[in-house]
Amino acid sequence: MSKGLTAAQRRAVTGSDPSTGRVAAGAVVCTGLVAAGLAVRHGRAGQHYLTPEGRRVRAELAERDARVAREAAGEPAQGGHTEPERGQFVADDGSGTVRTTAARPGEVAAAWEGLLQIRAVLGDGAVEVPAGWERERPVHAVALALEAAGVPPHRAERPSGYRVGPSDHPGLVEVTWSEAGSGPASLARVVALLGPLGWQATEHHARGGAPFLLVSPRHT
Repeated sequence: MSKGLTAAQRRAVTGSDPSTGRVAAGAVVCTGLVAAGLAVRHGRAGQHYLTPEGRRVRAELAERDARVAREAAGEPAQGGHTEPERGQFVADDGSGTVRTTAARPGEVAAAWEGLLQIRAVLGDGAVEVPAGWERERPVHAVALALEAAGVPPHRAERPSGYRVGPSDHPGLVEVTWSEAGSGPASLARVVALLGPLGWQATEHHARGGAPFLLVSPRHT
């Protein structure tokens, strides 16, 4: 069933709410999913939700995404997705856990190229929106996008840099800037960089006034 779906329909299925199955997509995409028996229109608001068959296809797509991602990353076919193994690439989220070496720029470039290949394979050639594999690992994906674009991650010895971490909002990540004085301008640069790479970011402020971004994957 998944083979007959368009790239937009696949993104709608994989991006549906994990618990309720609610589909966040345009009318044309939802109509196509209803016609395919993968979604049903429900409620006065006209929301669309995955049918049991739609949930089965979502699981099938998730399994395929994971397999393609493992192959692109050079991981074993039966490898898990919990903690990275020794030698496996880890994007720098600014937490200070990634060591900087002379080989790092090449590793980042190779990882980003591999990610674009994943997008091309899973999105019928479309590389403008994140693949399902990225949506399941948004902190890693956003950190890789920033690092590949040349944005400096936070370091203890460097006052200025980004930090990427999980948000209290499901499916979103939070990006902060470690140098308070340059925060707004630097975060504005992050917004401009992430947009063309398939991520939408909005600025918010903590109770103390510090700015931060909430970042989510673009669906279309």
